[in-house]
Amino acid sequence: MPQPIRSTRHRDHVRAGASVSIASVAWTACSSAVSIVIGLTSDSLALLTFGLVGVLDAVGSASLVVHFRHALRHDALSERHERVALRIVTSGLVVVGAYGVVEGIHRFASGGPSDASAAGITVAALSAVVLSGLFVRKRLVARVIPSRALHADAWLSATGASLAVVTLVGTAAAAAWWRTDPIAAALIGAAAIGVGVAHVRD
Repeated sequence: MPQPIRSTRHRDHVRAGASVSIASVAWTACSSAVSIVIGLTSDSLALLTFGLVGVLDAVGSASLVVHFRHALRHDALSERHERVALRIVTSGLVVVGAYGVVEGIHRFASGGPSDASAAGITVAALSAVVLSGLFVRKRLVARVIPSRALHADAWLSATGASLAVVTLVGTAAAAAWWRTDPIAAALIGAAAIGVGVAHVRD
């Protein structure tokens, strides 16, 4: 059943949900594009996998933007839109996570060194900070709407921040020991799968 928007204050909370989701789309889309380009040019599997996970996060946040804008137009929160957002994020995370694990294992066994670029390290460091901030904001807004989908998306941002730290460590350490990069990519993939499965069971 749709949850009606009960008051002007509730409408403001829903509007805040749309705003933080838009901010999430903007950041994850830009940072992921940069991560993917750097990952491909420097042959960094950790950055590439992190970027692909970020693309899926952006798509999930975009579906939440649609959800909250629909709610503002119709004065009710749609359960169907929440389910769609969760389905998009969880299925994508599992697919890309599996890619990260398989390719990380393959690269560990047969690959060669990658270049640890300053740009890649910078993107990962900034992502850790920005995604942590988005996690806090999304969680607060999700609680007052309330929205299970936005709450799940908040934890995806927290996961993204954690993955950014893993990517940062893996990329920086690749200069000293190249096998750190595929190990980091496999860890990112495994974490993504875990988050996706947990949200399916929720």
